[in-house]
Amino acid sequence: MEAKEANDVAMTFWEHLEELRRRIIIAAITIGIFTVLCLSFSGPIEKVIMFPLGTSMNTLIASAIDAIGGSEGSISGFLAIMMRAGTSNVNAELMKVGPLEGIMAFLKIGITAGILLSLPINIYQVWAFVFPALNREERRFAIPLFLIILTFFILGAAFAYFIVTPVVLQFSAQLYPEMPNRWDLQNYVSFITRLILGFGIAFELPIVMAFLSRIGVINARGFREKQNYALLGICVMSALLTPADPWSMLLMAIPLFILYQLGIFFAYLVEKEQEVYG
Repeated sequence: MEAKEANDVAMTFWEHLEELRRRIIIAAITIGIFTVLCLSFSGPIEKVIMFPLGTSMNTLIASAIDAIGGSEGSISGFLAIMMRAGTSNVNAELMKVGPLEGIMAFLKIGITAGILLSLPINIYQVWAFVFPALNREERRFAIPLFLIILTFFILGAAFAYFIVTPVVLQFSAQLYPEMPNRWDLQNYVSFITRLILGFGIAFELPIVMAFLSRIGVINARGFREKQNYALLGICVMSALLTPADPWSMLLMAIPLFILYQLGIFFAYLVEKEQEVYG
């Protein structure tokens, strides 16, 4: 067994380079296949993109209450009715302002959906490239860590899609009510995809913090002492990863600061694990 582990790690530089090239090719082909499939079934994906435009947060919350157990005549059922009573869809019209607008939006939707759907396979390619270099103790955590990374990305993307996007669209549509809401189709698609990808990446913050603690860059105590600087950095990162409006930036910054606290806890667990296993 130890001989096998030695063979896994004892690769020359060119063998590592060849392995990296192979993984990149597989990832590119995977993205290409999923992109073609998404472009072939653009109808359902278009409905997914347009969903936040016709759905308010009140509707989503009321549906969640019904799913949990809201029934007529109960307090939860009454609450769901009240939530739906205040529902109003976003009063906006999407427009194609040029001959290539529809084509570019079509391609952007297909490519983004292809990247998102191929993400589990591509994360696995990265992990498969790194895995042989890990020792036996580190390999114990490989699969759980892979699942944690994937879960946090999905949570971030879902948070952006179901919570942030409807709130920001509703807020934007209600500003300057005397002006009609005619939004450019490509800008709308860019807004949705940027939010989803941005939040998915941003929700990996606790994993990054745990990794920094694992390699000895900074420990949990250091993270706690630098919370003020972290808050400033979170605000800057939120401004870069979200569209240029303060509302979506705030909706990212608040969860990120909560995730920062979770990252401190993850760093603490990593330190305890190192103390136990050396």
